[in-house]
Parts: sequence; C-alpha cells; structure tokens
Amino acid sequence: MRALFGLLAVVLGAISIALAARYGYKGADTEVDGAISGIVFGAIALCAFLFDAAAVRLWFMGHRIGAGLIGAIAAAALIVTFTNNLGAIAGRADATLAERGRAKADAAADRRELERVMREREAMRFTPATTEAVQAAREAVDAAERTRVAECGNGDPRQRGVNCRAREGDERAARETLARALADQAATERAARLDAEAARLRARLATAPPVQDANPLGSALEAVLGAEAAPLTAWQQAIVAAVFELCLVGVMVIYELLGQRREPPGATAAARTAERSLPPGDARPGSARPRKGKGTGSVKSFVRDHVFPSDDEEQRIEVKALLHAYRNWCAQRRLEPVGLDAFLDELEPLCAKLGIEIEVGKDRRVYALGVKIEAAQPASFH
Repeated sequence: MRALFGLLAVVLGAISIALAARYGYKGADTEVDGAISGIVFGAIALCAFLFDAAAVRLWFMGHRIGAGLIGAIAAAALIVTFTNNLGAIAGRADATLAERGRAKADAAADRRELERVMREREAMRFTPATTEAVQAAREAVDAAERTRVAECGNGDPRQRGVNCRAREGDERAARETLARALADQAATERAARLDAEAARLRARLATAPPVQDANPLGSALEAVLGAEAAPLTAWQQAIVAAVFELCLVGVMVIYELLGQRREPPGATAAARTAERSLPPGDARPGSARPRKGKGTGSVKSFVRDHVFPSDDEEQRIEVKALLHAYRNWCAQRRLEPVGLDAFLDELEPLCAKLGIEIEVGKDRRVYALGVKIEAAQPASFH
C-alpha cells in the first residue's frame, strides 16, 4: 500500500512540477528568461512536493521546532505552486476558449455572409447574356450606324433621305439592345460570382467542426447556479488547482504516516519480560539504586555514543542485546547501571524522539529497527 502511495506521489509531483515550470516558461518574453523562470517555479513546486513529507518525518523524530519551520516553508511553497498551476490551467483553458470562440464567430460570420449573398442573388432580375450575344448586339449597332449614315448623310440636310428618320430609329433601337445586353452580361457575371461565393460558404460551413458553445462548462454552471459563466469558470479552475495540490500533500503525508510503525500493544510488557531470559548473574532489580561511590550509567549517553542508524533499514537489534551492551558499557566505566524498568522507561521516549521504531517480532522478542550497535561491542550484542 505504501509503495502505491509513493508511486502516486511521484506521478502527481511530476505533473505539478511540469505545470509550474510550463507556466514560468510561457510567461517570459525570451527563451533564456523562460528557462530561468521554469527552473525557479519547478524548484518551488519540488519543495512543496517534498517539504511536507519532511515535516511529518521530523515531527515523528521529535524535532518539533524543525518540523514546524519546514511545514511553514512547505505551506508557502504550496501557495506559490497553487497560484502558478492555476495560471497554467487557466492559460490552457484560455487558449481553448479563444479557439472555440473564434470558430463560433467564424461560423456565425459565414452564415451571415451566406444569407446576404442569397438575398442579393434572389433579388436579381435579368436575362442571361453570353459574350456572343453582346458581340451580336455590337455588330447590329455598327450595321444600323452605317445604314443611318448612308440614308442621312453626314449631317448635310440636302443629303437627308426620306427614310433617314426610320434609320435613326433603327440605330437607336440597336444601341438600346446593346445596352441591355451589356447590363445582362454584367448581371450574369455577378450572379455567377454570387453563386460561387454561396457554394464556397456552404462547403466551409459543412466542413467546420460543430461548436455549439465556446465555454460549455461555464454555460452549464451558469444554467445550474444562475450566475455569470466567467466567474464560475474561474472558481472551478481554482478549485481544481487547489484540490490537485491538496491531493499531492495528502499523498505525501499518507506515505510518511504509513512508514511510521506504531508500537504494537504489549510491546512494553514484552520488553519487560526480557529480564526473565537473562542469565541469573545479569539480573538487576527494577528499582536498584547505585552502589555507594559509583555514579549511575546514563542510558541517553550510551545510546548517543554506541547506537547508530544502520545502512540496512531491515536490520534490527533485540532490546535484550541493547540491555547487555548497556550493562557492559557501565562495567567498563565503573558505573552502576539502572534497573530494567528504569532502562526501558528511558529507552522508549528516547527511541521515539530519535525515530527508532520498536516492535515485537513473530518470536515474541522485542526489537529496535534500523539501528546497529557500535562495532567495538562484543559480537553477542548484535
């Protein structure tokens, strides 16, 4: 179980560090500044990731002041990381919302333009005219003009024939026909352009991704809560970032708490029965007082000078061996050892303060975990 929480902590921590570093990088103007900001923000996120676990470990080791100081630093780093990650999440959402907004606005503009094109196209009234029809109308004008000149002369009244007025009417009618042909040709070309534009708009609308709402989450929250979409979306993003960071802190604290073994019920009683298995010559009454002329051996001094953390976390020492070593240490210094009860009364809080775990093994013997006695001690003490 603890390994699973450790793996989860690594995954969440990596995500948190990546979000904070990305926010720092994206917020800078240059590549160099972005890299520096990313490193700084990522380092702060890493501190928020590790310091809370360190504070828990220090607390159980008995370093209450250090645990409080590291916990305060972890809280400050957590606040900074929370705001950075909120900015990163909001920034990513901003880009998405802006893209959706542009897509929706483009689709709306295309629909409006299509409606305008269709209205203009439907309002057009003309007879389709081809280039050939216009050319024929031009040739008719030229022929009518030549006929009118032949009949009417070049303006000299003496050359004006009896059919001059009729030829002038023919030329005028030919020119009117050409004007209508030219107008119809222009209208035909305009209609073709409008038809092509309408076809292009329809094709773009048909292939455009369907976007019904630029901010669907905000619209849903607005419909449920009755407030504006923008602040509701901002609050939702803040809650997501806060819950994510709290999950990371919770995972790290759980990971450390699972690593703290509580002393099983009866461990102290079992430790106090260790005296029964000692050789008769080693037995000491629990309330024994130091002999005259001799000082009392300090359990704290013995542990400080001769008990050290082991490189192997699975290594353990029987409490009875610690008692043997302590009495041997007292004998070497001509000190009177304390009795079994006094030894255990001093050893238990001392181990708790130093983070040394005490447990009862399957053999019903009591062990101190993760420590070793100084190598200079007799082998029987290991």
